Amino acid sequence: MRLIFEENRDMHIIQPVKENVKDFEIVSNKEEADTYCYFPMEVKDALHKFETFFRDILYSDSPLLNKVMKYICNRQGKRIRPVCVFLSALASAPSKPFSDTTYAGTAAIEMIHTASIVHDDVVDQSDQRRGNKSVNAEWTSKIAVLVGDYLMAKAMMLITEYEMFEFMSIMSRPIVEMSVGEMIQIEKSIDMDTTEDIYFEIIRKKTAVLIGASMEVGARSSGAVHLSELMYKIGENIGMAFQIRDDIFDYEKTNLLGKPIGNDIIERKITLPLIYALKQVDLKKQKEILKFVKQSSTDRKNISAVRDFVRENNGLDYATLVAKQYIEKAISLISNLDDSPAKQSLIGFAHYIIKRNK
Repeated sequence: MRLIFEENRDMHIIQPVKENVKDFEIVSNKEEADTYCYFPMEVKDALHKFETFFRDILYSDSPLLNKVMKYICNRQGKRIRPVCVFLSALASAPSKPFSDTTYAGTAAIEMIHTASIVHDDVVDQSDQRRGNKSVNAEWTSKIAVLVGDYLMAKAMMLITEYEMFEFMSIMSRPIVEMSVGEMIQIEKSIDMDTTEDIYFEIIRKKTAVLIGASMEVGARSSGAVHLSELMYKIGENIGMAFQIRDDIFDYEKTNLLGKPIGNDIIERKITLPLIYALKQVDLKKQKEILKFVKQSSTDRKNISAVRDFVRENNGLDYATLVAKQYIEKAISLISNLDDSPAKQSLIGFAHYIIKRNK
């Protein structure tokens, strides 16, 4: 099967900040993206074409399902995982055009990711996603669960349709890992005893494994099977830093992620900034802060108290340092690749992950 692309009207591109080409920001205006985007033209074009392909392939016989899919696509995120696939594919084989397998693999990855966040919002009973109503809030939890199931099944169908059988294990593993990671997180939100090691395992399963798979799919789709393991490790480290940066946002004064400030606290998620801050005080103070976390859903003042406590005890600085260490690991691994514009963009993308403000 060949992919047929039409002109796309909606595009989100990651581009460098003018002051430093290693810093990236998100833009959604095509003219602005064309002026400042530092990605190789092949990646820019691929992201543009991908949007059309992704929307078209989600079409179904159900008007309601199509309405929900349109709602999701119109409120798309940063497309971090598609960026990872295309950058990995180009960095692995700089002279080779993107194949149909690259586009189809990218779509399958993004479907799995989208399904996971739709399901997460149901599990967390969250009514917001990226500053808009979540699917479960706009419709119902029943519809949201079915939409997530549809996306997961559609991803598996796409793998079969394009005979990408080697991708089956690559993509099924993150689905299993994300489910297990969510269960561990739920368990720890009840026990309130998350350690650093447990936290790292949760974010590895819930976020880093899929970003690692994205990078591996990129390498394999370009025929560079010998680089697949290296690319996976690069992606896993980027994914760890990405999630830590997300968790830092919850404690910062300005949150541009589109979710309520202190949302993790309300959901009793003990993330790295709080884990570190708790280790800096005695047991009595720890119990006091954890009590605030438990009561945060009924008393908003407790959210401010926990956030202030984390900032005062250097939780944000520590988490930022750890995120930077993961990015340093990723860049060290990237250095093993042959020099190319895609390699340099991959390094810049890694820097963007911890410098982004949304």
